[in-house]
Amino acid sequence: MDTHKKMAALNEVLAYAKTSNYYSNRIPQLPIKSLADLAHIPFTTKNDLRSQSPYGLLPSQAESLSQYHESSGTTGQPVSVWYSDKDLDEITSRIATCGVNFNQEDIVLIRFPYALSTISHFMHRTVQKQRGCVVPADSRTTVTPMPKVINLLRNLNVTVLACISLQAIMLAEVAEMQGLNPKTDFPFLRAICTAGEPLTPYRRSLIEGIWGVPVFDNYGMTEIGTAMIDCPSQQMHLFDDCFHIEVLQDDFQTEVNDGECGNLVVTTLRKRATPMIRYATGDIVQVKHSKCLCGASCSFVIRGRKDDMITINSVQFDLYEVEKIISKLPARRFWSVGNWKNHLYLFVEQESEHDMVPKEYIDSLKTAYGIDLSIFLLEKGTLYDRKDPLSFGMEAKPRYYLTEKETQSLLTQIKIF
Repeated sequence: MDTHKKMAALNEVLAYAKTSNYYSNRIPQLPIKSLADLAHIPFTTKNDLRSQSPYGLLPSQAESLSQYHESSGTTGQPVSVWYSDKDLDEITSRIATCGVNFNQEDIVLIRFPYALSTISHFMHRTVQKQRGCVVPADSRTTVTPMPKVINLLRNLNVTVLACISLQAIMLAEVAEMQGLNPKTDFPFLRAICTAGEPLTPYRRSLIEGIWGVPVFDNYGMTEIGTAMIDCPSQQMHLFDDCFHIEVLQDDFQTEVNDGECGNLVVTTLRKRATPMIRYATGDIVQVKHSKCLCGASCSFVIRGRKDDMITINSVQFDLYEVEKIISKLPARRFWSVGNWKNHLYLFVEQESEHDMVPKEYIDSLKTAYGIDLSIFLLEKGTLYDRKDPLSFGMEAKPRYYLTEKETQSLLTQIKIF
């Protein structure tokens, strides 16, 4: 979107948002004259959204409400987000442009949680609008445990699996426990669509190696809906006619340079039922200004949550950096990481009794990062219990980062202390 059109859209949205209780005193006199003027508007934070839920962000001019959702946060008051029918049509029409190319011959098994979350409903509506068939296999109900999902994938000739990336790995594990080969025993499966957590190139490669099909990612959140998707070349691009973004250094004032990582701040450019003005998402992204094969001029890499990042001696370890380390190991499926006394500990479940980590690799990592670092290969089932097939994979969002107390406890459990 060119600057003139963006400024017009932005001023229209700001005037609309200003009719809500929350934004009425936060948005200055309009119109703003340039994108630089946007910086005079305070950031919207998660705590702001909590304090204003459920109705404080609804503009008086909002269209008829069609759907209500809440964030999946586990602490404090939930964040309320409302969507109109027009919002939902816009979001699903954008998801339909994903490189997976949903079509009328598809049978898509949706393995995201359905209750109050957004992505399952967005994906469901998208597939049906493309005249495909949906199999709603909610990930948070005992009606569809992992073994049942494996049966559905096989018996219904499912063509696309939609789930968080860890679920794709867990489902493969369950299939293997049943004596199946994910690459050969699901001949109709042609793609996997992920969302709900950052997908690094290392995990994408892992999943594609396990299942033998391409993986396409979807980035968004309850507060804004889907904002970016993978193109056919598996590069992530922003819906720039729907969102204005800022990628800022830690001072939250300075834009990062091309190729650098920064804090993602999002402003909606459409009259959403719940507008977001300069929403500080808490996500770290990397911007790459280079021409994609699909024609897009800019792509994004989602690096992970800022709150999850481990920093030791000024060296930062986000999800991307941790999985880069794990990608060279013989076991890569299930892991966790923690910091104890400025020492980075990586715990990875063995996939074979012959798995081992060469001392030379550990030494090279210590030299490269300049910190104390250890990698422990754990007995299968230490991090993710497989004893009860009904509960395997039923937890809420995966927790890869351990607290110091949890790290110490796990070290004690495996008899390091």
